[in-house]
Amino acid sequence: MRAILANLKVDPQRTMAAAQSDAIKQRLRSQTAEAQRLEIFGAPTFTTADGELFWGNDRLENAIAWAQRAAG
Repeated sequence: MRAILANLKVDPQRTMAAAQSDAIKQRLRSQTAEAQRLEIFGAPTFTTADGELFWGNDRLENAIAWAQRAAG
């Protein structure tokens, strides 16, 4: 991870420290609780305005195609 960050010209030490901070950990806990409240599962999960649900990375392309059809 540090090598990838360095290749992206991002300070690896600062970024890793921020990722492990109490503030970030609390934000993750809060967002996880909200996802559970909304009954969202899978990663990533997308729910459209009309209720269409796409969950899991294997459905990402389907979600993108749906969004493109809806927009266009």
